[in-house]
Amino acid sequence: MERLNIGVDLDAIFEMQINEHNCYNPGLLLPFCQRLMGLNHQVVELFVFSMHDPSISSIVFDSLSYYGLNINQLIFTGGESTVSYLHALEVEVYLSFDEKGIRQMKESGILSGLLTRQGYKETLSFIFDHRLFLDEITYPGLGKWLPLIGYLQQQKYPISVELMTTRTCSVDRLVLELFKESNCKINAMCFIASGKGEDLIELYSPTVYFSACSQEALKPLPNAECILNIAF
Repeated sequence: MERLNIGVDLDAIFEMQINEHNCYNPGLLLPFCQRLMGLNHQVVELFVFSMHDPSISSIVFDSLSYYGLNINQLIFTGGESTVSYLHALEVEVYLSFDEKGIRQMKESGILSGLLTRQGYKETLSFIFDHRLFLDEITYPGLGKWLPLIGYLQQQKYPISVELMTTRTCSVDRLVLELFKESNCKINAMCFIASGKGEDLIELYSPTVYFSACSQEALKPLPNAECILNIAF
């Protein structure tokens, strides 16, 4: 696998409440980040971003140490947008609860997943909007992110990959081949009636939702391979 630079919001790793160990409580992605940090650094580099005041840095480092996260790349922006920082550090995948920030990252060409607080469960659920693969904006990190997820699936890490589309829409052959070449198994389909994903989080409770920049409804593509032919 090619090396992938992943950016994660601090709020996704820790709930900002101090526990009896004088550390922050575990957050939604703490176990996932622990697993990533167990991989070879030639494969994954993890960057943590925070818009909190840098005065909390000491307890953040204590918390990272307590939970066994050897992360040296911790950036406090002091309330500024993280967009410029992510580009400067060549971050290719960004995970955050901040919907506005996610929108900015996507528009700047960084593959970005919106975390949902409805997704607190043992199995991480990753939903990909079909239009993500058809956007005029290209996401270089996508070709590295899918193989990483596929590798974790093979290692029996609890990840569910789902693809969002409509019952009347077909998916281009290149999309199917990308998943297959990445050894990334599609576990389920999310069929939505309107082609719009606003209600997706409410309906499917994903952990991470990778939406597309396109606001148009999904439409069938000419000469496309039917999505129902995917071997799950």
